[in-house]
Amino acid sequence: MKINDIEGTSARARHAVRGTGEKLGNYNPFNYRDVTHCDFRTTRTTNPLNPTYVAQNEDGKVISIGDVHGSHPCVLPPAR
Repeated sequence: MKINDIEGTSARARHAVRGTGEKLGNYNPFNYRDVTHCDFRTTRTTNPLNPTYVAQNEDGKVISIGDVHGSHPCVLPPAR
């Protein structure tokens, strides 16, 4: 059914088409650098079985809170 002769029946473009070359930052569809190259590195380490937290106490000193009561599972009974 062709209704393009009626004004306002055609859809408008929602976004600009991604170009190539110098127009839009040298886009290359064959370049997978964003997946294969690591641009962000962190020194953060976590241990979910024995968590430690860095906090400030009332005196303003930085302390490390480690062994929280109840954060470890109960010990298994001895083997028979």
